[in-house]
Amino acid sequence: MSSLQHMLKAWEKKYGYLGLSSEERELFSSVKDKCFSMKIMDEEVFSRKIDLSTKTWRIWVSHSPLEDLAVGDVLVISKDEKGNYSITKK
Repeated sequence: MSSLQHMLKAWEKKYGYLGLSSEERELFSSVKDKCFSMKIMDEEVFSRKIDLSTKTWRIWVSHSPLEDLAVGDVLVISKDEKGNYSITKK
């Protein structure tokens, strides 16, 4: 299992996106041109795609999975052996 830590930024919480660092881009590289599902704080989100139109890659995760989080919270982004992604609070 691969995992990285991500600190939630104000713009991410406000707009419902997660911006991806270069390390996080590497983790998501196998799905950069595909739709995928992921689990965020026990909520399954479907048909996500990485937005490559900006300098910073980002994923629309919606506001509801982020509503119980605060700016500055550390998230753990994981990919298991089967290629399933999950995000949990550290």
